[in-house]
Amino acid sequence: MMTDLNSFKLDSCYYSILVNVDELWLKGKNRPFYYQALRQHIITLVKNYHWHSYKLTHEVQRFVISSEESFSEEFIQALAKIPGIKNIVPSKKVKSDLDSITHACIDELKRLNLSALNIKTFKVETFRIDKKFPVPSMSVSREIGGAILQSCTALKVDIHNPDLQIEIRIMPKNSHVSAFKIPGIGGLPTATTGKVLSLLSGGIDSPVSSFMMMKRGCDVNLCFFYAYPFVGEAVKEKILKLASKLGVFQRCTNLYVVNFGPAQEKLAKTCLPEYRTLFFRKLMIEIASNLAAEIGASALITGDSLGQVSSQTLYNMAYLDEKSPTMILRPVSGLNKSEIIEIAKEIGTYETSILPQDDACSLFAVKHPILVPNRDYCERFMAENSFQEEIEKAQRGKTHFVITARGEVKEIIPITTIRPS
Repeated sequence: MMTDLNSFKLDSCYYSILVNVDELWLKGKNRPFYYQALRQHIITLVKNYHWHSYKLTHEVQRFVISSEESFSEEFIQALAKIPGIKNIVPSKKVKSDLDSITHACIDELKRLNLSALNIKTFKVETFRIDKKFPVPSMSVSREIGGAILQSCTALKVDIHNPDLQIEIRIMPKNSHVSAFKIPGIGGLPTATTGKVLSLLSGGIDSPVSSFMMMKRGCDVNLCFFYAYPFVGEAVKEKILKLASKLGVFQRCTNLYVVNFGPAQEKLAKTCLPEYRTLFFRKLMIEIASNLAAEIGASALITGDSLGQVSSQTLYNMAYLDEKSPTMILRPVSGLNKSEIIEIAKEIGTYETSILPQDDACSLFAVKHPILVPNRDYCERFMAENSFQEEIEKAQRGKTHFVITARGEVKEIIPITTIRPS
């Protein structure tokens, strides 16, 4: 294994970055479509983080980003969050001859603080991508390994479990030398598998669900049901923070905040108490389905995890699926809570999700909510009670935010609401 980024502080001394893709090589004739989507995401990120001239080339199933100015650590870390990338390799680009490659390897080792990193063993791995290069891969590794042993006498070779693996990629135009790689999130490039609308709450699960569909190539839009006036402004601020953390995984992310308080209040006063949570979710899905149709989304995403809470029984979820005009996807439905928490920590949403907040659902909740809904009662209640006015009012009064690739949140003011001066 190569040393990863967490092992040491990355210096701003890399002028070339190799971007290795994940599943794109499986796509056959559709491969150019996926590569183009990934290319556009990389370009967006470069424009947001690297304000210098650069080149982005496609070389042998991977991208190479190069510039005359070094790439920042912030940019390299942001690059690793792009869906569709398997790993990122900051490298030294050199001429494809043994002397140049050898000097680059030794210089890279001298730059690293080997003793502080407790690196005592190493291995050289050569990938001769350019088959016209006259020296076989194993011979290159052997020769450069010998030169390293002479130059860095404290190091020893370990071909099975080295502390540090130096990788050499001999490509058609140049060679690349690297001592570490940064794992990406894998999956498929953004917006290659369709547009979806994710029902984002302030909890742990729904941000993870949103992320999981982002890395499967979905263009994920976010929708938050804001129970004003039963919850305060701090709840919306928390949602904006979560959206900001999710936004860095996409080129651009839309967040819609829907005022759900009036509909929630009316429903709570009219239905049986044990059905409140189930019917709250039914109305949310109805409003979200209308919004999905408006923005061209093909599915809804929720953070439901089977059996985790009373509203997430198989029977309740089946009822909601049956009544939803839009397909509902539940990416974390089969995960344990500990597994969801682990992902939330990895993507940076956990600390925000656990911040205390007002919760209108808890305010209206009862001690024993329904686990298996009575379909006759559900049909009778919905036939006798109309919430169309509340639904339409909620849809008209939604607020629209856009989150940039840097995670910056911007409110979009509709033109119709701007009064001339």
